[in-house]
Amino acid sequence: MRRATALTALLALLLTAGSAWGYTLAELYYGNEILPCDGRSLAMGGTGLASADGVRGMALNPALIAKVEGLQTGVSALFINAEEARNVPVHDSFDGVIVDNTYALNSALYSRYVVAAAYRSPSADRWMPAVGVTYHPKRDMSYEYHVQYRDPDSQAEPEDKIIEDYFLDSEGGVDALTFTLGQTVVDDVHVGLGVDFMRGSFDVDERWVHPQDSEIEDAQSETSFDDLSGTQVTLGLLVERFHRLDVACVYRSGYTLEGDYEMSGAFGDSSGGLEYEYPSTFAVGVEFHPRNEILTTVSFDVEYTQWSQFEDELRGDPDFEDTIVYRLGVEHGFYDDSYARFGFLYQPAYIDDGVSRTAFSAGLGLDILGLRVDMGAQIGVREYDIEDVRYDFVNEEFTSIEARVRETTSRATVTVVHTF
Repeated sequence: MRRATALTALLALLLTAGSAWGYTLAELYYGNEILPCDGRSLAMGGTGLASADGVRGMALNPALIAKVEGLQTGVSALFINAEEARNVPVHDSFDGVIVDNTYALNSALYSRYVVAAAYRSPSADRWMPAVGVTYHPKRDMSYEYHVQYRDPDSQAEPEDKIIEDYFLDSEGGVDALTFTLGQTVVDDVHVGLGVDFMRGSFDVDERWVHPQDSEIEDAQSETSFDDLSGTQVTLGLLVERFHRLDVACVYRSGYTLEGDYEMSGAFGDSSGGLEYEYPSTFAVGVEFHPRNEILTTVSFDVEYTQWSQFEDELRGDPDFEDTIVYRLGVEHGFYDDSYARFGFLYQPAYIDDGVSRTAFSAGLGLDILGLRVDMGAQIGVREYDIEDVRYDFVNEEFTSIEARVRETTSRATVTVVHTF
């Protein structure tokens, strides 16, 4: 019984929000996916399947490293600021809405890093493949969250009546060590293979704090997820033989993330194994060169993920929906080898395809002291309605309220690449 109650509590927390790219509460247990795109790709809306080069793009499309000559190294610093506001309507005695009451307002800054290297002998013939390795975050489970539940029908002075404060602090995630091979088959046709070896762990601490005059005791729950591991394969193709048009195709296989969990605290003690079956992804990207005299390119990527195939043996299979993500980027080059970039992203949520995130981005590319430095920034916003679920410790049952959520996710990436 304790095991069932603990798993029900975890599932109820998951249902409190929709899920999409970016740091959100709903993606906590399945991980916020962090694509290791460089500053250039981020500035161009996340595009790069057919347009990024070498270590800057091999995590997006392994075929891109086939064009590397010599040793190329790259380091990216990624900064993510996640903001979330939750509002509940306040009603009058006639059940009319007086005003929206903000009961949750969170903002936290996270930093992550990517290190990559690729090599191909400059004197080798065409059949010598390029090799690369990348260490990067794959799925991130870090999140800091605080919500204050108040009585929406109470008009106590000088402030609303507080029911309870809920705190969640999660830290950790899954990192990947990726080995990549890139091969030129014929002139301007490249293929690539990438294999991700994933390892990680994370801890989730939850606290329920009640007002001093409350008869309900405070509660706490601690859950640790350990020995998480999995393997994913990525296949890539890049064709540059078309006039003014480069085309890329990428297939990322589905993979199984396995591990153990242990819970203790408010909902009793529970432990066991977990197994998540993540879906496969297929993506197509193009880069268009309008004119040779104008150093401007347009990139467009489309990515399809079969989220309906996702399986969770621990909590039961969720009813996710397949998603199609659209990314658009424009890059203009100047004759001093600097670049200006702009981008757009549209991404529906896999929990509800009626909820989507739109994001805009911009950035610069510069040559500084022989180093290629790319900087990109992106901001995305989405709003949606939810049924916010909380646990009633008095009646030992779950209750819910209708709420409006606004999420703002900002990203900034700086990438430094050097070719020896």
